[in-house]
Amino acid sequence: MVDITVIEDEENEETEEEELPSLTRELDADAIEKLAKSAERPSVRAHLDSLVSKLRRESAALKRVEASKQKSTEEKADSKSAAVSEDETVKAASNPEPAVKALSPPSSRPAPPVVPSTAKYCPIDKFAFDAGSYNSAFLTLYINLPGVGKLKKTDKITCDFTATSFDLIVRDLDGKSYRLFNNNLEKNINPEVCKFVVKAEKVLVKLGKVKGEYGSYDSWQGLSGKKDKNKKETKAAKKDDPSASIMGMMKDMYDSGDDKMKKMIGETMMKQRNGELGKDMPGSGGMGGMGGGMGGMGMDGFGDM
Repeated sequence: MVDITVIEDEENEETEEEELPSLTRELDADAIEKLAKSAERPSVRAHLDSLVSKLRRESAALKRVEASKQKSTEEKADSKSAAVSEDETVKAASNPEPAVKALSPPSSRPAPPVVPSTAKYCPIDKFAFDAGSYNSAFLTLYINLPGVGKLKKTDKITCDFTATSFDLIVRDLDGKSYRLFNNNLEKNINPEVCKFVVKAEKVLVKLGKVKGEYGSYDSWQGLSGKKDKNKKETKAAKKDDPSASIMGMMKDMYDSGDDKMKKMIGETMMKQRNGELGKDMPGSGGMGGMGGGMGGMGMDGFGDM
């Protein structure tokens, strides 16, 4: 069975109004005052009377606070109600119900053609190229753009790098946008170290070189180059070349040599590849033939150092 009496008592407790702090102190003071009248010891009555006085002072102060709080709450409620009413009036006046328009038939005009994004850029076809010195880590492009320095601290200049390409874009420079894009580089680059620098009148694009098989950075002859379609066939031919043992010996000399030896071998192979070997030496007629013989033995492979 369910105890209905208990449920009713709980409902009565929930509906009972919360007692105000000022009323609590007033009732406590009344109860203590009655208790003080029945006390026999004078000191006890004195302590109780003092407590009664304190409670009555606190009750009076709390009544003033409660009255002020109630007044403030009523004023806020009145002002909020007035503001809501005013907002509704303004909205009704400024947003009249729109008139119903007749639906027009869909247009038969064709959609405008999509313009490629590259059409909005002026291509950059003039720039200076610096391949760097022997074993230098970067090659540099110098692009002259008058007034480009004013875009230095904006996001109008970007350059994206991959291992085989770079894409420089300069936007909104005196009403024009410029682009320099190359995805046919002579050699691969290191995108992790590539960067661009903005000067007052030009932009520098610094492409990080990749180290070759023998530890030195690749030597570049130009910015763009043709891809070797017969690369696999060339590698297979080198394997069958009887001079492969000589190449292995030269590689061992390079790997085990000091920095001076590596530089000497690298410069010699570069001169040999460019046909410059022996030109600055007296009596180089025989040496020239030796250089040609070295080229025939597959020494061109050192050109990547």
